[in-house]
Amino acid sequence: MRKSFLAVFLILAGPVSANIITTPGKAVIAIDGGNAGKRVCYYQDQAYSLGAILQVGEHYMTCDRANDFETNGALKWIPLDQANQEKPSAQAADPNVKTYSIK
Repeated sequence: MRKSFLAVFLILAGPVSANIITTPGKAVIAIDGGNAGKRVCYYQDQAYSLGAILQVGEHYMTCDRANDFETNGALKWIPLDQANQEKPSAQAADPNVKTYSIK
C-alpha cells in the first residue's frame, strides 16, 4: 500500500514541478502621452497655465517660464514680486507687449 501511494505521488508530482513560469525581466513603463505637451504649473493636483497668479498664504506666486531663453520650455512657480522685477527688461525689448500688474 505504501509503495503504491509513493508511486502515485511521484507520478502526480513530477509534471507539477516541471511547469516553470517566468516573468519578463524588464518592467513595463506606461506614460500618459496626453499631458506630455502641456506647459503647466501644478499646485495641489491642479494645473495652472502660463501667467496664472496664485495666493499661497500671504504670498502671491505666478506661473512663469523656468528659463527665459526658452519659448516652449518648462514652467515653474516664482514669487510675484520677483516676476515684476524681471519683467521691465523684457518689456523694454519689445514695446508692443502690454503687461498688467495688480497693486
